[in-house]
Amino acid sequence: MRLVNESGQQVEYWVSSTQSGAECGTIDVDGYVDLPEFDNQADVYVGFDTPATDGVFTINCTNTGTGQQVEMALLAEAGDADSASAKGKKS
Repeated sequence: MRLVNESGQQVEYWVSSTQSGAECGTIDVDGYVDLPEFDNQADVYVGFDTPATDGVFTINCTNTGTGQQVEMALLAEAGDADSASAKGKKS
């Protein structure tokens, strides 16, 4: 599993599963971290935290596979340059 940071700022991450335990750290802007120990598992939980969010973004990956990634990105809303929201996606 690869965690990708496209948020425009450094993020903290947490990832855990019953099989592999837990891992945490930081990802620099436009950076990523490879965590192959979380490949091919069920119920892998991933969390991201950035200063732009009102809380921690989490996702439950019900099944993971080699080459799968979770991305954290920052979306600036059109017409409101002062407002931005953190969005995550699993691909």
